[in-house]
Amino acid sequence: MSIDLNNIKVVIFDFDGTLAIHRDKDFVKHRNESEDKRLNYYSNAYQNPNSFFENIEPCDRSEVLYKLIEELRTKNTKMYCLSGMKFSFHFNAKKEFINKNYGNDIELISVGTQELKLDGIKIISKVNKCDLNEILFIEDLDDTINYLKSNGINAINVNDLK
Repeated sequence: MSIDLNNIKVVIFDFDGTLAIHRDKDFVKHRNESEDKRLNYYSNAYQNPNSFFENIEPCDRSEVLYKLIEELRTKNTKMYCLSGMKFSFHFNAKKEFINKNYGNDIELISVGTQELKLDGIKIISKVNKCDLNEILFIEDLDDTINYLKSNGINAINVNDLK
């Protein structure tokens, strides 16, 4: 997919499956197999934010997005990560992953549900004094992409980037 970045003032990335490529593709299922596993997941993320996505829930960065982010920096494009989170226990772990793998100029913001990403984008639009059509959202979930597109947001699947 080709994007004219000259018309984009703000780029917003999803975290899981977008900026962070989980080595365990069934990480959500495994995290929720039992109460103990779920609680350990969040407590480990909270207690080990510097190493969580390296040692406990291994993730890799997206090389395609890394190259895009480097290009966005040359255009002084404002960048955010808008991540759906039930809890904020893994907020610092996500922030550490972003800083280590992409740089510390991507601001992390959490929302409680995928649907709230629309409100998050509208708030980011207001904060940056730009129109919604000047924002690009990059996500891995087609349902979220379709929902955002149906509400006038430029949203693309990370897997469509070349």
